Amino acid sequence: MRGPERKAQLLQVARKVFGKNGFHGVSMDDVAREAGVTKPILYDHFASKEALYLALLDADAQTLEERIRAALEAPTGNRERIRASFEAYFDFVDEHAEGFRLLIQETVGADDVFRSSVGRVRRRILEEVSDLIVRESQGKLDREQADTVALGLVGMVETVARRDPGGPKKRRRHSVDTLVRLAWRGITALTL
Repeated sequence: MRGPERKAQLLQVARKVFGKNGFHGVSMDDVAREAGVTKPILYDHFASKEALYLALLDADAQTLEERIRAALEAPTGNRERIRASFEAYFDFVDEHAEGFRLLIQETVGADDVFRSSVGRVRRRILEEVSDLIVRESQGKLDREQADTVALGLVGMVETVARRDPGGPKKRRRHSVDTLVRLAWRGITALTL
């Protein structure tokens, strides 16, 4: 297996192992054993358990950020952008349940390095949502108001997504529909 393929495979295995047992409950031996490789091969790709975990957090956060950015930049109406960004978030949660658990866990984790890594991505997402709100409100909401609305939107989607990662699609679709209606009515009421 070539280097990039092996690294991707190791990250996939690490996501599963860390997602199940948490950072402190996993050793490099555990990851190597689950991946079916020797520890030296694992260390060829990641200098330490911390480096492996950070690479995993960064990869998952980047995937989430790219999906949300694509939804926010779509050339559709604002209600459709809201729906697409909420769906992108829920789809990420469903497809990467272990990665999502790690990202959410590290937003309040004790380790500054992990918390700040996840926090940077979260701040970028919040900033993009806030930028869109400022732009689309056409001067009716200032930056501070848009930041508050963006934090509320992201917070409510994160909270509802935590309820049942990988749950029944019908329930998830209903949750997205409900959140879109709430967000749309709330945002439009703020800009009247």
